[in-house]
Amino acid sequence: YEILIGLVGSEMCIRDREADMKIENIKWYIGWIFFPVWYLIGKKYILLPVIQSVFEETSYQDAYLIANYLWNFIAIVILFSLYGTGILRDIKQIRQYDIKSIASGYIKSFAVIVLFTILGGIMQFILSSGNNEQSINEITLRMTMKEHYWAIMILSAFIGPILEELIFRWFIFSSIKKSLIIKVIVSSVLFGLMHFIPSIGAISLNELCLQSIQYVLAGIAFCLVYIKRGNVVFGIAAHMSINLMHNLMYLVNQGMPH
Repeated sequence: YEILIGLVGSEMCIRDREADMKIENIKWYIGWIFFPVWYLIGKKYILLPVIQSVFEETSYQDAYLIANYLWNFIAIVILFSLYGTGILRDIKQIRQYDIKSIASGYIKSFAVIVLFTILGGIMQFILSSGNNEQSINEITLRMTMKEHYWAIMILSAFIGPILEELIFRWFIFSSIKKSLIIKVIVSSVLFGLMHFIPSIGAISLNELCLQSIQYVLAGIAFCLVYIKRGNVVFGIAAHMSINLMHNLMYLVNQGMPH
């Protein structure tokens, strides 16, 4: 009787694990469908037109800023709704490190990102002979920055890095059940695509390819940090720092906004 109960219990445990795996797989599939669609149409074709129609007096820059915030907020809500348990588990693991290890991990992670960013910038500069066109994404951000510097600072230096690291390193990297090299390539290329897709048709194809080099290399650097540290928090911290540094350099060049 006890053996029979044990066999039935084992069978039920196996079925429960299989059911959990099916649910997890469905969540991965939902993410792979939702996030690309949300990126391609969510901001430009859904949020921005709605905001402009509701607030008719709002300028394009203001509407673009509001749409950006709403787009990021909705994406983060969906992300945590689907994968909140796993993400929070990653975040809680940071408690296992002492202050010295956290500081050392952050400094090394930041150094890797800076190194790859500089390398990408040098490659782009050499290949373009010093004649770089700005991407549409960068132009729009700079235009909006003139009137809403601190709002853009929060968006690009804090909210953006959190969302990008969770999507491209935690979600995409983790959901690909292939070799490590495939994971890095797919995650990094998609990271590059996300940044230069808005510029397609607005700048030359040659410049588009050149700009992608820097973003893909940055994506590889963030993947290396994630692989080495085994925790998305270090990548988020390094990503925030590099974006914050970029914004502060803009602030120094343009002067303190009013």
